[in-house]
Amino acid sequence: MRTCCFILVFFMLVVSSQANAQKEEKQVVSVKDTVITLGDTELYIVVPKLPSKPYPVLMAIHGSGREARSYKPGDARSSEFYVHQRDLAVDNGFMFVAVSNGPDTWGTNRGLERILEAYNYVGDQYPVEKKWTFWTTSAGGVLFIRLAKERSELISRAIGTFPVYDLEESFSRLQSSKEAWKSLDDVKKYNPVNYPEVLIDIPYLIFHGREDPAVPIKQHSERLKRVVNEHGGKIKLYDVPGGHSTGNWNIYNDILIRAFLVQQDL
Repeated sequence: MRTCCFILVFFMLVVSSQANAQKEEKQVVSVKDTVITLGDTELYIVVPKLPSKPYPVLMAIHGSGREARSYKPGDARSSEFYVHQRDLAVDNGFMFVAVSNGPDTWGTNRGLERILEAYNYVGDQYPVEKKWTFWTTSAGGVLFIRLAKERSELISRAIGTFPVYDLEESFSRLQSSKEAWKSLDDVKKYNPVNYPEVLIDIPYLIFHGREDPAVPIKQHSERLKRVVNEHGGKIKLYDVPGGHSTGNWNIYNDILIRAFLVQQDL
């Protein structure tokens, strides 16, 4: 009889433990998300239903031709590739933010203004940490370094997926860059290669395809790592198979990304 009671109690404890674990897991992935109009653009906000506040925040800076809704699951304009960034952030307890920047994601003055408007709005409306993590993709790499130059105090760390570094190199070949930047003189003035020192104190984890014709790894991520780290920077670059495509899932090493998000040594 005692044996039967012991087995029953043990079974109930196991079931209860599993239920609690499932409940905790649901708490992590359970979110409230919304798209709002902010000024002349849209802002996508995802708030994880977690007890810990203030929230750490991850802001994504999209690539050319993308927008805030690219990160929203189920939206007609979403991309599974971009949604994965959102999911990695939320699953690790981050509030997730993305603002539509159109061609200004190439690093124009208006692009920087929208990033700061989104930062200020979220800070006014939610209990969040002051320093944010940024996830920059493709052309958004230029805008991120622009932010680092102007407002480095807002940045905790960054992740990059095939980010642009040499703006002039991209301007010479890519129509989307030419549409954003009309003047070569402006390109030369704001080219991130002119101020690599702004990244020295920012941990930056980059993944870049070896067969990338749009943003060649040698002229961009490899050059960025070499120059910044020569000055004492903290850039880690992983070159992976494949090219510049939302179908290149080699870009995502989820284990390394999760460790980086929670600030573990890689």
